[in-house]
Amino acid sequence: LASQQCKDAIPVYAKVAADSILRRNAEIQTGICLDVLERTDEAAAHIKTVIDKNPADLEAVVALGNIYRGRNRFAEAAEVYSRGIATIANPAEPDWRIFYFRGVSLERAKRWPEAEADLKKALELNPEQPQVLNYLGYTWVDLGQNLDQALDMIRTAVDLRPNDGYIVDSLGW
Repeated sequence: LASQQCKDAIPVYAKVAADSILRRNAEIQTGICLDVLERTDEAAAHIKTVIDKNPADLEAVVALGNIYRGRNRFAEAAEVYSRGIATIANPAEPDWRIFYFRGVSLERAKRWPEAEADLKKALELNPEQPQVLNYLGYTWVDLGQNLDQALDMIRTAVDLRPNDGYIVDSLGW
């Protein structure tokens, strides 16, 4: 979203009635727009209202976690993703994304053993996910661990997404 679009959208979102079924979405979108406008703490407050009403609202959890992750606030991002993961009784294929996001956040927060577990869980839920294959494979290579398996994972990621520059770059590296 562009800054001007967000400036225009925020007052419109504010007009959505508190009892409207659209209020939840308005709060999430307001938060995303406030972050675009570099008002991250206000952004977080809007999305937290949604999560406080329903901690299992994974869309809101991911939106808030992604805001923190995008601002290099990795420990906070991991904490938010953890709150969402705690509400998932039986993780299923679509849940790979939240484990991946938390894994990335934990890795960036220098908490590799926890990050590795999340990335493996994301792959367990979605074994052919190129982003996860690439991230885990690249990190293993970078750490000098599981080199054969890591290279196989990166090659698989390239096969699955041959036009993704980040993934192809990992293979070249």
